[in-house]
Amino acid sequence: MSRTLNAGELIARSLAAHGVTHLFGLGGGHIDTTWSAAPKVGIRVVDVRHEAAAAYAAEGWAMATGQPGVCMVTAGPGLTNALTGLATAQANGSPMLCIAGAATSRGRDVGEVEALDQLALAAPVTKWARAVHHVEQLGDYVATAFSHAVTGRPGPVYLEVPIDLVHSPAGPEDTPLPSPAQAWAEQRRLRAPDNLVREAAAMLGRARRPAVLAGSGVFWSDAGAQLQEFAEHTGIPVVTRQQGRGTISDDHPLCFGRDWQNVVARADVLLVVGTQLGHFAGYGHYPHLEQLIQVDIDPTNLNKATLGIVGDAGAVLDQLAHETGRLDTDDWVSGLRQRAEAITASKAAMGRSETVPIHPMRLCAEISSQLEPDATVITDGSNMLMWTNVAFEARLPGRQPSMSPLGNIGHGIGYALAAACARPGSQVLWVVGDGSFGFHAMELDTAARHHLPIVTVIVNNGGWSAGWVPLKERHYERMAGAFDGFGALVEKPEQIADALSRAFEHGRSGAPAILNVLVDPTPEYFPGRFLE
Repeated sequence: MSRTLNAGELIARSLAAHGVTHLFGLGGGHIDTTWSAAPKVGIRVVDVRHEAAAAYAAEGWAMATGQPGVCMVTAGPGLTNALTGLATAQANGSPMLCIAGAATSRGRDVGEVEALDQLALAAPVTKWARAVHHVEQLGDYVATAFSHAVTGRPGPVYLEVPIDLVHSPAGPEDTPLPSPAQAWAEQRRLRAPDNLVREAAAMLGRARRPAVLAGSGVFWSDAGAQLQEFAEHTGIPVVTRQQGRGTISDDHPLCFGRDWQNVVARADVLLVVGTQLGHFAGYGHYPHLEQLIQVDIDPTNLNKATLGIVGDAGAVLDQLAHETGRLDTDDWVSGLRQRAEAITASKAAMGRSETVPIHPMRLCAEISSQLEPDATVITDGSNMLMWTNVAFEARLPGRQPSMSPLGNIGHGIGYALAAACARPGSQVLWVVGDGSFGFHAMELDTAARHHLPIVTVIVNNGGWSAGWVPLKERHYERMAGAFDGFGALVEKPEQIADALSRAFEHGRSGAPAILNVLVDPTPEYFPGRFLE
């Protein structure tokens, strides 16, 4: 006779049935039945020190793997702590599921501990939010949550289970579970109307300086191969933004990486694939363009296009490659390459700086020289992003998780934890400002306890860059000793290479490494980013 499961165990089994292998969270009485059941069904529980980091890690898992990440938090403050992570994933369009415990239905409004209208809080920062009220609905709710997370524009979803329900009997061990949702597989076959594809191909065929701006939708569609094939087939140059970074390697002769301003500003016809035309794409203000073609799974993103095409990025790129022949782009691409080489030379010159405090580009150059091809680099902060954004090349997808349009900071350690879980044995680097480091520095304890090899480089300019609020000089590197890790203070350019080498070597043991690098706060934003 089979054993009777409780609802928490059924949740764990439902997650495992959907391919979940890692669960990020922080324990609590409202969720302890699922917490203890998860390892028994093959799910690794990564317990963090703050629920925000759990939500960031769930999104980070999606950014590293292309599959929805999952976090679990307790009721009340557990959920409120995770909200910024949910809002971040919503702004990024990243698929993730947050499961939260909740107070009993009868205990609300009478002073029950951790009672809160959690649905009202979660709904504005998620695609879909529900509470489970009947144990027999649990499996269906989990399946529906995953379906909502991945269909249309991906995003975060929320499911809460009251504490009285999570301990309830849920049926025998052999209770059948709903099949994993096939929604994403179906979406990836969503083709565009042939007449619109032919019209787009004609626009590109008439262009003198065509270009492609590829964004996060290319990553979520797993369409890197289609993007590269389209570029090679047509000869059209490509720039990448957000999660699109690395879907075509920066070292490809037709890829111009993050140098999107120089390419877009000179194009006459632009094909935008899988990205909102918001802050990170100049808000779509391209008055010089003759035609703007936009492909997106979400029709609400197409309001700025001359020609808007609803469809999956990979499917539509295949269609366009079939309809578009080889274009005469040799001179156009050659001119772009000359400008790119001039920018590269300008960066290299700053990367050789011997000034003290250290020039930020010197630090970035030293880091780049020691990165392995499959390294994951998470940048976290504001001022230092001006340098890392132009310094680090993306050669593989999911290796440079994007900053959210929400503009938050402190998220990077969650992304790093997830990347270290997803890619054991690969380099994981968290490059963070000294201000942002203070948000979730104790998550390095999480890394140590779970033997996750993360190298932290603190770009320490001594203050908050917005309005310049100074921070006192602190020996952050000494924190590494508390976690049996390696720490070093780096004050001169000639110290960087050895410190990095030692940090990466030490990191292989699974203990954290922290480099506290004192950089010059005065250099202006990289001046070679746009050339006339």
